[in-house]
Parts: sequence; structure tokens; C-alpha cells
Amino acid sequence: MDIRDKIEYLVIFIGEFARHHNINVRDTYLYLRKYKALDFLEQQYDVAHTMGFRYMVDAMTDYCKRNGGYLS
Repeated sequence: MDIRDKIEYLVIFIGEFARHHNINVRDTYLYLRKYKALDFLEQQYDVAHTMGFRYMVDAMTDYCKRNGGYLS
């Protein structure tokens, strides 16, 4: 695995999550970090990057909610 691939994936994912929830990228990053979604994506990159972004946005929205997040 190339670290650049992981970084690129996470940057794109944050943008997709922000667009889906209509919030800015900075707040999205802070939200995903606070509710541990970025940690999860980093650990599960090998599987996560094979899934569609729409699926992963929905999955990480649910994941954040289980960890106290408020977006739906």
C-alpha cells in the first residue's frame, strides 16, 4: 500500500462526506476525527477503498452516530 493512495482516498472521502451533508470541509474533517470515522477508515483502508463513496459516506454516517455523532 502506498501512503499517497491512502491520503488521496481520505481527502476525496472527506470532500464527498462534506458534499453529502452540505457542510464545509474543515468541519467535516473535525467531525469525522471526533467520532473516530477517520481512524476507522485508516485502519480498514484495504477494504474501504474498494467500496463506493456513496456507500462509505452512508456507512461512516452511521458509524459516527453510534459514536455520538449527530448527522443523519
